[in-house]
Amino acid sequence: MLLTPGKILYGRQSFYNIGKEARKQGKKAFIISDKVMEGLGYVAECVQRLQEENVKCVIYLGVETEPTDVYVREALEMFQKENCDFVISLGGGSCIDTAKAVAVLATNNGYIGDFRGGGKIASHKPVPHIAIPTTAGTGSEATDATVITNTENDVKMMMKQPAFMPNVAIVDPMLTLSAPKSVTAATGVDALSHAIEAYISRKAHPMTDMLALSAMKLRCAVNS
Repeated sequence: MLLTPGKILYGRQSFYNIGKEARKQGKKAFIISDKVMEGLGYVAECVQRLQEENVKCVIYLGVETEPTDVYVREALEMFQKENCDFVISLGGGSCIDTAKAVAVLATNNGYIGDFRGGGKIASHKPVPHIAIPTTAGTGSEATDATVITNTENDVKMMMKQPAFMPNVAIVDPMLTLSAPKSVTAATGVDALSHAIEAYISRKAHPMTDMLALSAMKLRCAVNS
């Protein structure tokens, strides 16, 4: 089964649609981002767009490294305390993966690790999640999986089921221009690797083959 977000907005300045998309999800947003995104002005821009549509927001900027269960717990507690309606993730894969976990746990009790390996299936619909990536590579904004590190044993836990899929993905290539050259190169190789892996996978699908080949061709075109 091939899953994708219910809606994908792609293109230059698509980020500016965040206010209108947020208004469709609720009256109070919970933004999960990091200090880098705040410093670049992306968080402020997001807040402004929400305010223009009369959508209130609460901001969590605690994501600093690879996503951990500590970030998830802190963000979830703030989400619940502030009675937010939905989640917006703004940043790299760490912010998006953290937001995926919060969206699911907000309506399904337990520890995020309970969902590892399909051990627990979300019985309640997660709160809406709008994912806004600022780097290439992970593609987390368009997958139904999240990887969270258990800080007690330093083990990365992978959770995969439809509940973790964002409702909306806003992919604005202009947001990637602020990344350092080294990060741009590294995430480009990461994206190429994902495309190759998807194409040669035994679980490949005609649609994923089409996307994988397109991604590889685009990457080669950029290098040339």
